[in-house]
Parts: sequence; C-alpha cells; structure tokens
Amino acid sequence: MDEKKVREVIEDFKEIVLMSSAMGFDITSGQCDLIIEALEKQLPRKPNFEGDGYAPNGTFVYDTWICPSCEGYYEVDYDDYVYCPQCGQKLDWSE
Repeated sequence: MDEKKVREVIEDFKEIVLMSSAMGFDITSGQCDLIIEALEKQLPRKPNFEGDGYAPNGTFVYDTWICPSCEGYYEVDYDDYVYCPQCGQKLDWSE
C-alpha cells in the first residue's frame, strides 16, 4: 500500500468517525484508535540507533536499532526487518 494512500485513508476515517458521532452513532473511540494506529504503522518510520560499534568489554561489535513505535531493541548486524517483529511498524531503512 503506498504511503500517500494510507495517509488519505487515515484522514478520511477520522472524518467518518467525527460525522458518525455527530449523527448519533455509537462508535467506541477505543476501536477507532486501534484502527488508526494499525493504519499509521503502515507508514514507514526510521529506526533509532544506539551503540558505538563495541561491546562494553571491547571484544566485538554490538550496535542496536530501536523501533520508533514500541522501542524494541534489535541487533544491527543480525536483525534486518521490513516490519518490526514486535509491533508491526513498517521501517524506513533509507539514508
């Protein structure tokens, strides 16, 4: 799904929720929030990085990337995912 389309769907859904509430329909905000959160996870976000290339004892390289949504930690050299395995956030690995 392309990023522009996802952004449009999120905005359209927010408007539908507002209009439905104004018309008296009983929409649980918790359900709507979950739907919006799931859609937003399809928008790529850059992971954060931590580490300086060395383990505390200086014997091997140990760097981590951190999911921008759930803050899960993964090893840079071993854990290369398109989506975070913990929360499903789409990741943007571009420079």
